[in-house]
This record gives sequence, structure tokens and C-alpha cells, in this order.
Amino acid sequence: MTTGMSRDRATSDLARADLATARVRREARWAVRYLTVFAVGFAVLTLVLGLVFPLGLRLAVAGALWIPLVTGAVLWAKRRRASSRGVGTRLGWAFGLTGALYAVAVVVGTPAQLGNTAYWLPAALVVALPMAVAARLEARR
Repeated sequence: MTTGMSRDRATSDLARADLATARVRREARWAVRYLTVFAVGFAVLTLVLGLVFPLGLRLAVAGALWIPLVTGAVLWAKRRRASSRGVGTRLGWAFGLTGALYAVAVVVGTPAQLGNTAYWLPAALVVALPMAVAARLEARR
């Protein structure tokens, strides 16, 4: 009785393992889209809060954009079947830095810079930068 594995069986098992690894890596790339969507979302939210008038319209537009974006993205991410190792930590850092920069942009920009495109456009880009960088780094994994 043979207790070892045949060469053909070993080759076949290794090929299946490679396919499974590739599938898991492909499915774990959801974080790139997630981070990109939030980078764009934070940039748009920053622009809305600085450039849309009056206050009631500003808040209505911000809520109408932000609430569905967050709800949809979180529900979508929850259904992902695979994640790369450490993705939670990387997402945490990206959200933390973006949130801090957003808070600074809003505190510095309101009310002194309301309506000033020269302030809010660069502020929106700076706010989105940590998410965009995290998305780029995640894509390289």
C-alpha cells in the first residue's frame, strides 16, 4: 500500500491552491474601491459644506449625499468575503487622518472662508488625500 501522494496529484493540488489564492486576493481588493469612494465622498462633502448656500440647503445636500454613501458603502463592505491581512488597521488610519483633516478644514473654513473656492477646493483635496493614498497603497498589495 502506498502512503505517499503521486506527482500528478501533488501538481493538481498545488494548481488548485494557486487558483484559490488568486481568487482570495482578487476578492480582497474591495478595500481599494471602498477607500476611493470615501476619498471622493469626503472631497464632495467638504466642497458642499463650504460652497453651498444657504445653510438649510447646505445641510440638506450634505445629508442627501453622505447618508446614502456611508450606508451603501458599509453594507457593501460587510458582504465582502475576503480581506487582506491588516486592512482594518489601514482603514482605521485612513479614516482617522481624513476625519482629522476634515475637522481642521471645517473649523478653519467656517465661517471665515464660506463661499471661497480658493480655500475649499484645496481643502477638499487635502481632506481626501489620506483615503486616496491608502487606496493606492492597498492596490499595490
